[in-house]
Amino acid sequence: MSFKKTKLPPTEPNNVVSPLASFKNHYFAIKKRNLISGLLLGFLGISWVAAVSFATFTRLPVFHFNFSLPFPNKNDLFQTVGGSEQNKINIVITGIGGGDHEGASLTDTILFASLHPESKTISLLSIPRDLYVDYPLGGRGKINEIYMRGIHAKESQAQAMGDLGDKLREITGEKMDHYLNIDFDGFTKFVDLLGGIEVNVEEDLVDNQYPSGEDLPYTTFSIKKGRQILDGATALKYARSRHSTSDFDRSHRQQLVIKAVKEKLFSLDILTNPTKIKSLYYAVVSHVKTDLSMGQLASLALFGKDIPTDNILAFNLNDSCFQGLAYCQRGGFLYTPMRDLFGGASVLLPDGATPAHLDSYADTSKFANIVFNYPEMFLENQEISIINSTKTSGIANKIALYLKKFGFNIPDKDSIGSTKDPYDKTQVFATWDETNRTWIPPTSKTLEALSLFLFAPQKTVPVNKYSKTPSPKIEVVLGKDYKMVTGE
Repeated sequence: MSFKKTKLPPTEPNNVVSPLASFKNHYFAIKKRNLISGLLLGFLGISWVAAVSFATFTRLPVFHFNFSLPFPNKNDLFQTVGGSEQNKINIVITGIGGGDHEGASLTDTILFASLHPESKTISLLSIPRDLYVDYPLGGRGKINEIYMRGIHAKESQAQAMGDLGDKLREITGEKMDHYLNIDFDGFTKFVDLLGGIEVNVEEDLVDNQYPSGEDLPYTTFSIKKGRQILDGATALKYARSRHSTSDFDRSHRQQLVIKAVKEKLFSLDILTNPTKIKSLYYAVVSHVKTDLSMGQLASLALFGKDIPTDNILAFNLNDSCFQGLAYCQRGGFLYTPMRDLFGGASVLLPDGATPAHLDSYADTSKFANIVFNYPEMFLENQEISIINSTKTSGIANKIALYLKKFGFNIPDKDSIGSTKDPYDKTQVFATWDETNRTWIPPTSKTLEALSLFLFAPQKTVPVNKYSKTPSPKIEVVLGKDYKMVTGE
């Protein structure tokens, strides 16, 4: 695909490639943006502090706090004004650098979180800061500037976050119910106030390019294998270190930190230490801006406390797909256009978008629909096979690649096949062997989600019809009407 060079509106500060002379001035602000969605610990940790504080202050009169709200119930968060109960709550969680440096109000971490009380899941969709968008107040640039522009335009906190929420609704099709905006310094502070956290470091880690915060841009961060008590600064480094390991390893480390914060915060010594709870409360509230009431924040924390770690499902929009690539990661609905079309800046666009028309959000909305409304699908993790019954070669692979981007589990091995059986219409088979208690029930959320892409009848069978493996599978047999799968 080729584009004509288009004159764009003036680029914003974080869209300009900084000259070498200003490297030091911008370096640390830029490095602070590297915290990714795994640092949910900071955001839920803030809520956990609020919950413990709330519970303690309402029960211990020694503090003389004037809280008129009743002791929180985790279901309160899902109540509407009219008293009816919502089946989910969407919260936009943003992280800003804070402080006095340039770009302190850039929302360089943007998480769209969906909380589901029935399935006891939390779905997190990370929106990349480099996604190039039209701004609600005019102009265009990276999405991380929307909130900052609202603040600079003298909008209220709620209005500025509302601008970001409106743009996220365009991208995902999902409405923002509430927001949490936190600066990263708050994470370090509350870990220190907890007295540190205990983490089982699974292997030695050495990062020679960790931002130093001093005269030199880099320092070496290292930590030894074994159980360690980490203070706030070390926990932050352990969670965000990225140069010597993969993003997968970093995400795993962040999960360890999440668990450690949660366990320490709800340990007996914290719950029975009113002085520490009071310190945590005052330290935390200065780092958080939210439209959640104290009672709702406490309800959020109580909800998060009961969620198993495996039920916190993390996703992101990414640019893992490009022409000629035979494999795409889940969420691969973005691409990186040529820099010279954007003043030299590295930006991301949704598939199908051009510099003239940015709002190509059909696939990102479909993906968000799966992430936010079918979280059980990812817990089921049902395997799917794609079988080609047509005379057109290669379409099974094509459909498999398309569905994988939305998170459907289509293994790389023994999941693509063909049959000479004639099928005019696409058919979905699901194994149902009640005798051996191996089946995929008709109520499977995977089957339900699949029906959004395949207008095809679903039928249960005692054994797999075409798959070689004995384990139950969902088999999609592509008929002559296969084009409806991708909308071609």
